[in-house]
Amino acid sequence: MRVFVTEEFLSEVKSISKNNDHSECEIDLINSIFKQKIDEIKSIGTKRLGGHPDKSPFLRKRVESESSGKSSGYRLYFWLFIQDQDIFLLFIHPKTGRRSATNITTNKQKELVKTFKEHRDNNLFSEVELNETKSHLIFSKNKRKALQ
Repeated sequence: MRVFVTEEFLSEVKSISKNNDHSECEIDLINSIFKQKIDEIKSIGTKRLGGHPDKSPFLRKRVESESSGKSSGYRLYFWLFIQDQDIFLLFIHPKTGRRSATNITTNKQKELVKTFKEHRDNNLFSEVELNETKSHLIFSKNKRKALQ
């Protein structure tokens, strides 16, 4: 499984992580995406927002907060290509706190679809993976921490 991100996504995670209530955002992402199999990612706590359901669904996923559970976790928006086992993380927001929202608007969903297509067509996504200790996201190309 390969995981790709946008700069906007990384920026959101960095901003969210600055809040004490969400300081474990990176770990929560690792547990919800990187330590799961594709079928678990696709089926547990997800809602399909568009795309082809069997090949390339656009999904919203509940990400539980390790320290406080589902109610104060996150909503993660991503595209999943099942045939290639690629995941494209597009946007995340907390469910509680200052930057919280229940869901994103239809206009924001459309914007994310447009962002996905633009990044895909212009090869703008960055691939990320786990470091050796599986505790941080790093860029696959240069092995630098993705969330500094």
